[in-house]
Amino acid sequence: MVARSARLREQLALAESLRTDGRPWSEVAAALRTRYGLNARVAMRIAHGWTQTETAQAWNRCWPDEPKTFKNISYWENWPSPTGHMPSLHVLDRLAQIYECDVADLLAGWGEHGGGQGSDGGTEPETLAWQVSNLDLHQLTRAVADWAQRLPGDQRRALLLKLSTAATVAAGRTGGRPPVTLGRGPAPNELAGPWASRYTYVSTGRGAELEGVHRIELGAAGGRLAGRSEPTDTGTLELDLSVDGMLVTGSWTERTAPSGYYRGAVYHGIAQFVLDPTGRSMIGRWLGPDRHFEIDSGRWELHRAE
Repeated sequence: MVARSARLREQLALAESLRTDGRPWSEVAAALRTRYGLNARVAMRIAHGWTQTETAQAWNRCWPDEPKTFKNISYWENWPSPTGHMPSLHVLDRLAQIYECDVADLLAGWGEHGGGQGSDGGTEPETLAWQVSNLDLHQLTRAVADWAQRLPGDQRRALLLKLSTAATVAAGRTGGRPPVTLGRGPAPNELAGPWASRYTYVSTGRGAELEGVHRIELGAAGGRLAGRSEPTDTGTLELDLSVDGMLVTGSWTERTAPSGYYRGAVYHGIAQFVLDPTGRSMIGRWLGPDRHFEIDSGRWELHRAE
């Protein structure tokens, strides 16, 4: 075995000393980065006392169907230099599992350009933007699927659906242009009270367009409308809405009955309605993913209930 350089021996000794003191991997790697100017991925490997070959061996033990060599580790460690290859989010997630750290620990220091911020200035948003911008849809989907395996199996599908809906709602709230108000409308407290809800949806399993009918008591709080329906044979419906003039926009959650056709499945989505000038009804559409993760839509009407 080729003798390691004095500098490398010094780095390994520091890492071992910090590990003996019980420091977490992230702190050991941070100390190596600060003292020796190592990039995040090299620092994390040395924090474990591994060579590139040993890291590749650890990878191959975990994922033998996707073998790597020391060259792969070297390429990922050398990025963003011209001799390196940019690791995908999928790769970073698996390296983080091997090193027992967070993905952010493997990108620490990347995207920090000063500007008066200290080391805790917060590069996580930049890191996320880089991941989404530089990965194609297949890579991003694969990385999310790998991450989802850590979720409880009986909740995985419902949590992914909820996450996709939250991302859609967030995208609608973060546009650069101010919202357009469609005329003046009633305040949220003027819309509080009981409403009869009726929406249409297509049941692929039954090959028919069906209706969902609920009675919802909407309450006004914090400038928003929110409420939950009375239980029915098919389940319950929850709404969280904001009022902007004659437009009513927000999210919905439907919790199907355990004894019903959908056996307790939980669905999430978004909706937008146009208010009737009298404030007695609102008509619009819902949008949301189905069990095959395809986006569906349907007509939705809400009318004041007596």
